Amino acid sequence: NVLTEKRVSIRDFQLAWGRELVSMYAPSANRKDYSSPFPKIDEFEDYDYDKNKLLDALGAVTVTLDAFKSGGILGFVEISIPYDDYGSVVTVAVDDYVPITAEILLSEQKLLSQGPIQALVVYLLDNASIAFAADTFYLDPSTTSQTAYNPTQLLLSLSNLRKM
Repeated sequence: NVLTEKRVSIRDFQLAWGRELVSMYAPSANRKDYSSPFPKIDEFEDYDYDKNKLLDALGAVTVTLDAFKSGGILGFVEISIPYDDYGSVVTVAVDDYVPITAEILLSEQKLLSQGPIQALVVYLLDNASIAFAADTFYLDPSTTSQTAYNPTQLLLSLSNLRKM
């Protein structure tokens, strides 16, 4: 089936892209590198995945996005595990995300469904044997009007985290 083959090839591309980003920017990153403006959760509830593998993955996300920030590709980054979701949700919020317009255009044209941040997360959570559902939102913090919509923020919401 062509659609199944396309989904497989997109996933393979994401995994390869994410693997390359980690090897370039965060080959030795781990949970000690994970930073969040929110308090870290010591006790997760109702999760079946390896918490330390999730934190190692988020450490690699932190280091890679810090490298992107140093390169001027993005501004402020916020990675959080909301306390009230008991470890089943992770959010990655990125301000002043330079490639956002190209990412939106490519996704609308069905040429690329996700960008480098999503590919990074797909690879790292796959590597940690954590399955999840992902939603990407492109936000314009200056308006709610669709006529003046100029998004600069990316919000990646990972939900239903669970063991593969």
